[in-house]
Amino acid sequence: MSFSRLSHTGALVLFASLFTIPGRAADGLPDPSFGLAGAAYITPDDVEARELRPYAALALPDGKILVAGERNKFIPSSPFDPHMRAMLARLNADGTPDTSFGNIPGIPGVLVLPDLVPATGAGMQIIEAMVRLGDGSIVVGGSAQAFGPLRGFLVKLDAEGTMDATFGTDGIQLIPNVYVHALALDSQQRLVIAGEKSINTIAHSYVARFAPNGAPDTTFGSNGGTVIDWDGVAGQGGYLTSLGLTDTDGILVGGSYEVYGAGMGSDFAVARLDATGALDSAFAGSGWRVFHRPGDTGQIIDGIDRLLPTTGGGAVFVGHYQIDDGQGNTSIETVLGGIGSDGAMDTAFGTGGDGFQPIAIAPGAFTRYATGFVRQPDGNLVASISYVGPESSFLAFRFTPNGTLDASFGDAGIASVDMAPGGVFSDPSALALDAQGRVIVAGMAERNPPLYELALLRLTGPAPDKIFADSFDGTR
Repeated sequence: MSFSRLSHTGALVLFASLFTIPGRAADGLPDPSFGLAGAAYITPDDVEARELRPYAALALPDGKILVAGERNKFIPSSPFDPHMRAMLARLNADGTPDTSFGNIPGIPGVLVLPDLVPATGAGMQIIEAMVRLGDGSIVVGGSAQAFGPLRGFLVKLDAEGTMDATFGTDGIQLIPNVYVHALALDSQQRLVIAGEKSINTIAHSYVARFAPNGAPDTTFGSNGGTVIDWDGVAGQGGYLTSLGLTDTDGILVGGSYEVYGAGMGSDFAVARLDATGALDSAFAGSGWRVFHRPGDTGQIIDGIDRLLPTTGGGAVFVGHYQIDDGQGNTSIETVLGGIGSDGAMDTAFGTGGDGFQPIAIAPGAFTRYATGFVRQPDGNLVASISYVGPESSFLAFRFTPNGTLDASFGDAGIASVDMAPGGVFSDPSALALDAQGRVIVAGMAERNPPLYELALLRLTGPAPDKIFADSFDGTR
């Protein structure tokens, strides 16, 4: 399909005009000062890259935006095989590619890392998480797999993307048999990961900690890592998608666990570890909980997609659950949850008195998974959602700290922007906040097949009240 700049700009301007409020603009609308009416792109050249997809995003102190994920390259001799390498990209504060960053001449702003596991044949090397250190350096975490042994990895780079040879081995720390899905930096600059560890072909929920130089922290857990076995039943898989740190460097992790048996469905799973890597018995009595919503029974599909810590060691999360319409049709829906510091559901969270708050979004879709979760300075929480349905857009919603949808954001609490109008699809896969509290949604868009562009959407932030900003109240 053809695409013109005019049609794209017009589509986004139309979206913004639908929610213009006289006197004081709502936030959560495409930011006209960014890119083209709020949308910015980095386009592959179809030589070094056909696909650019981010899975992590950071807003830098100078206003630039850094994303990380994967670059896939099309090779005619093996057209159906993945040729993915770990990728970072940097954009200026106005959404243009930062031409001072990167190593691909045909795609300004894009940096592709070398083969992190040479001689293994790993065709999928993907960054899923990223943290920025105080000196401006970056550590990324992810996994290498396909046509080679599974390896998790941590890579440290300076602010301009040069690998730090003092970290790990030549800038790389490999972690055998581990998927790295989440990464955090604790108060001592140690790196904490969460994901899965393959043990006898079964995926086990796994948390590990590394020293600032990338070496395993052998004081943590068992020789640097902790396997969470949940109820301890052999052969049932666990999966961690998210982690957060407490004020005392304790670790909260969330995901799912096959409580009904291998391949028979899963429940929400959350655990809290202390700073030594031991399960914290002050949380749910055992340090972990596997649970579902009241009234949900049987073989269901529940999972925590993203979580954030709350004061005292509790958490809020956004996740998914399966429903059946009674006629054999199922769909994956979105739900919020609040967990107290004792590990029990926070019954003050949401409107149902049980600590859960289902959210109806993307009508007609049949899958919905959260890909990002951030807390704004005022305590409000924003999540991005990837979904499959009759249409596709960058979708984000905001809710208050107590779990209710915030109607002042976007359209009655939900912002939905088609990043490929006239094209094929767009899909969000990362979320960040800039210094002004504005939401940045990052993902991929197919405006011009077969190219999959890196796409960013910036939304407007809360606007000051015009009357008081102009001192109408007489206080200034």
